[in-house]
This record gives sequence, C-alpha cells and structure tokens, in this order.
Amino acid sequence: MPSTARSADPFAVVHGAAEEVRRDTSYHWDNSTRGDPDQLVLQRTLAGAGFFRDAQSERLVPAGHAMLFTQREPTSYGYPAGATEAYRLRFLAFSPTGVRQLFDRIRMDFGSVVRLPEESAAAALFDEVFDGVRRRSLRDRFHESELLYRLLIALYREQVQEARERDPVEFGWHYLQSHFRSPINLKTVVAKCGISREHFIREFRRRHREAPGAMLRRLRLEHAHAMLAASELELAEVARACGFASANTFGRAYRTRYGRSPRGRKV
Repeated sequence: MPSTARSADPFAVVHGAAEEVRRDTSYHWDNSTRGDPDQLVLQRTLAGAGFFRDAQSERLVPAGHAMLFTQREPTSYGYPAGATEAYRLRFLAFSPTGVRQLFDRIRMDFGSVVRLPEESAAAALFDEVFDGVRRRSLRDRFHESELLYRLLIALYREQVQEARERDPVEFGWHYLQSHFRSPINLKTVVAKCGISREHFIREFRRRHREAPGAMLRRLRLEHAHAMLAASELELAEVARACGFASANTFGRAYRTRYGRSPRGRKV
C-alpha cells in the first residue's frame, strides 16, 4: 500500500531578498553564530566593496563580484576597515533543496568570492529572481526554483569562461568535463585554451595526476558504462552519445578498461 506521508518539498525557495547600503564597520556578520544552517546566501556587490573572510584569507568583494556563504560556517563578512565608499549590495537567501550540490561545487571550484558582472547572464537571472520575489510576480514555486537553478548554472559557466584568461589549464579541465560527450580531441581542447600542447599536458598532469587524454577517455567510458546499464540503446548510439568516433573504437576502449565487451552489459 502506498504511503500517504508526503516527502520533503523538492523545490528551492527564496527566504530573503533585500538591497542595502552600508557605510561603516558596524556592518559585520560572523556566520558561525548565525541562525539557520539550511540557508544559502548569494550576496552581490553593486557599488563599493565588502569583505569576505575564511580560515585561509580575507578578500575584497568589489562591484561586479559576489560572495557565497551559508550560516553556521566559520566565515565572516562586512564593511572593510579603512574603506571610504558606501557598500551597496543585494542578497538572496534561499533554501538548499535541489541546488545545494551546485552551490557547493561553485565554492569548491572557484572559491566563495566570484565574478558577477552587471552585463552577465547570471546578473540578469539574479535580478529576475530578486525583482520577482520583491514584487511577488513569480508565477509559482516551480518558476522560483527553476530560476534559482538557472542562476547558479549561469554563475558556474561564467566562472569557467573567466578562467580561460586567468588560468587556461583550469579552463581546459572544465572544458573536458563539459564537452566530453562531443567528438572533441586534445587538439580541440588545447586550441580553446590558447596555450601550447606541451605546456597544457605537462601542467594538467602535474595538477590532476592524470593526462588530459586519459581523463577524456575515462569520462567517456564512465558515461557509456552508465548508459549501457540504464538503457537498451545500440552500441553505435551509445558510442556517438559519449563522443567516440565509432562503435569499434568504443568497443576496444571499453574492453581495455572493463575487461569485457560492452555487449555483455547486463548487470
């Protein structure tokens, strides 16, 4: 008999959205002492700068940037000592349901202070959520949850693009993660990074303990392995969906990694 108990609501919702102007160091928050550990916060600087501090360092968060944090964590933020310009900010505080993993991944890959330029897609989505909540114009909680997820996706994508100039090797890692299902090769990736093939391979291997070509093959095979377990697709379809040039190429690579033919895929 099916249970009549409802499961937890799977939709993220905004609990707070406000714009503030701060002018002195009395604006200071210690997140380790704050209330609800199940709230995620994205705080965007519109003018001036705030600061964000964690165990490693203290960083300014100037206009065109944002800070991400949660409550009950050992971080703090506020108005910087010695600053003279007003700090104008907007924040969104929202539930973690359905978006926590992505929120945490942004912080893990790019840190708690990220770029959020005025003209970016992420900024437009931030304003759409902010204005929708303040004006009560969002259609429903499904729309609200969708916009929050799209906002975080856009924010992640823009950090990857920012890494292209700042750290082309890191950009290459993200490019492989995002495009392994396409028929790309190492030459394509290096061209996107804008550095020499030799430098990219050497530095990539040093950082990630894996050659970029090996990582590309591993991602494709892991994805193919999951597809084979979950579907009845023909091998040629699986090969194409995972970026392999042909079913034969896929079959050889699969046998090398898993010790058996992909045709014996039943588990």
